[in-house]
Amino acid sequence: MKNLVTATWLNEHLTDPKLVIFDAGMVRPGLPGQYQPHAKLPNALRFDFKRQLADLSSGLSHTMCSPEQFTEQMQLLGVDNDSLVVIYEDGGLFSAARGWWMFKAMGFDNVKVLSGGLAKWQSLGYLTQVEYSQNHHKGNFKARARVGYFIDTAAVFNGIDDDDVLLLDARSYKRFTGEMAEPREGMRSGHIPNSCSLPFAALLNDGEAKPLTQIKAAFETVIDGQSILQFSCGSGVTACTLALFADECGYENLHVYDGSWSEWGGRDELPIETGSSPAR
Repeated sequence: MKNLVTATWLNEHLTDPKLVIFDAGMVRPGLPGQYQPHAKLPNALRFDFKRQLADLSSGLSHTMCSPEQFTEQMQLLGVDNDSLVVIYEDGGLFSAARGWWMFKAMGFDNVKVLSGGLAKWQSLGYLTQVEYSQNHHKGNFKARARVGYFIDTAAVFNGIDDDDVLLLDARSYKRFTGEMAEPREGMRSGHIPNSCSLPFAALLNDGEAKPLTQIKAAFETVIDGQSILQFSCGSGVTACTLALFADECGYENLHVYDGSWSEWGGRDELPIETGSSPAR
């Protein structure tokens, strides 16, 4: 896959002077505490999209920061315009794709996600370290923001009745239908009208991507000729996992709803539906 690398590949490239490894893990919604993995990959740096790389004025969880803020943080972390960036998390493919999509949105394409994350790395017996590494040089990274990679509520609302637009929801099916309560307090249950359910977890086997043929088949069951794909989830994290897999399948015109259900479900004036996906 073009966007994913294996643990074996990464272990063989650890001495590449252009390599920058980021841990973009997070605590799963509804669980207490801070993200504190018991081990880190060699030379790993922290990719903190909840604080250093978030727009803290938005009132929402970890919405995308400005290009200027992203540039400043990446330079402090030693990223250059010709770096090779690999992003991972403690296990599976839950939040690492968020970092991947953020780099893509900032005009940087030489970025990959580690399939299976730290769990796969350790299962193969590769070396780890206790703490994150410290960067010792300022990078020359410069963000070149791409319009539309992250979209807002208005773009999603305007797409509801557009036959060319399909919004895919990465949450679990029972959250999509409204049968299961949201992990965030005070949040309505259900989904955005005319959206379709495609749980990101259905595209994984034990935290790793399923074969591409199976992923393509999953997308083909819900996409019916639409040329514009939007992705939503609980807070704009696993929506990026769907974006990654859609890109793997060759789809274009991809957009992640940054606020996702934490915004839509918290605003009573926005329409919602419950039950299964509608016919389009």
